[in-house]
Amino acid sequence: MYHKGLLIYALNSQNDFVHIDDVAKGLACNCYCPSCKERLVAKNGGKKRIHHFSHASGVDCEGAYESMLHQLSKIRVQEAFLNKSEFYIQFNNKSYCSKFETCKFVRGDNCHTISRSSFNLKDYYDSCEQEVKYDSINRRSDLKIYSSKYHQRQPIYIEFYVTHACDDFKLHNGGKVIEVKIKSERDIDKIIEQGLTESTKCNHKNGYFEDIFETNYTTFWNFKAEDFNNSQICHEIKFLRYILYPSGKSQCYQDVSSCRNLAKSQKQSLLEICFFNRNSEWAHKAVMYYLYEIFGIKNCPICKYYAKDLYYNKMICWFKDNNLGINIKRPPFEPAEECPDFSLNIHTVYRYSHLNEVVFFTEAGCFTEAEFLGTSFAEVFEMF
Repeated sequence: MYHKGLLIYALNSQNDFVHIDDVAKGLACNCYCPSCKERLVAKNGGKKRIHHFSHASGVDCEGAYESMLHQLSKIRVQEAFLNKSEFYIQFNNKSYCSKFETCKFVRGDNCHTISRSSFNLKDYYDSCEQEVKYDSINRRSDLKIYSSKYHQRQPIYIEFYVTHACDDFKLHNGGKVIEVKIKSERDIDKIIEQGLTESTKCNHKNGYFEDIFETNYTTFWNFKAEDFNNSQICHEIKFLRYILYPSGKSQCYQDVSSCRNLAKSQKQSLLEICFFNRNSEWAHKAVMYYLYEIFGIKNCPICKYYAKDLYYNKMICWFKDNNLGINIKRPPFEPAEECPDFSLNIHTVYRYSHLNEVVFFTEAGCFTEAEFLGTSFAEVFEMF
């Protein structure tokens, strides 16, 4: 039976943890509160009411039940580890694509798989002690699991809490830490029966809202929970492909490829640009900027004097004549490369150029935007 909130364990005169049914009734139990150390009365003589301890003063302290659960967790989990032949831990392992670090695509949440790693701690460790100092910091852990034979093997520390989680100083000390939330004796029994399993989050859709809740309350810290060896991940992606030929002709069309097999499509092409953002307006303006950066080709839409005449509802060249001190309306130049007043519109470039959303193909290989054009232009954008 589980009786949340009732003090059914206490400390006896030898400082041992004892159950309410294992002591004499009343003050003869000679027991003390695990939190405030006040003398307790054992109410274990009747058959109708639940047996429990109460404070002799008649006023129960707030931390009694929490302290009982915390101390009980340490005692029972330690006993389970030392007496059982199997004590498992399970935690999530993320296996990322083997090309994750060098992939030219925009990486997302679908570039890894999650599997459950399971280990029997008794295959690696044989000892468990309470209130032992961490190896790296001057703080005590609730439990320390270690190998008495292989001292170089990194120990595992277990921290239990009822209401207040561990501070970052403990969790990020560099050692392996398992933090466990205990709400009742049922949680302790579950650990003894099943071992320690990392919390998982489930998505429960309710209309337009998505509520995320935890199914348990165990967190693993500083365990090796990821690798970059997954060669099975391969996704189909859609993008816009722009091709520039040596003749000066070009084409742009929707294309599709697997993320592992993206390649140059035309052997004779001078330049190919793949846009993962498939907005045609975005790609059109971006291509103009790239052609200007790479080949010095001017285009009016990326010039700072290119504007819309709202009265005539058409695009014009709104050029400021410094000699006259006035703005002059004139038609955009055709071709624009002959214009002596062309000046790149940094704001337009900033809007339509986004690092790592574009892949370039040339005879020299495959490049991201930053690799191909350099990062100097990105520094210019920081002022805006």
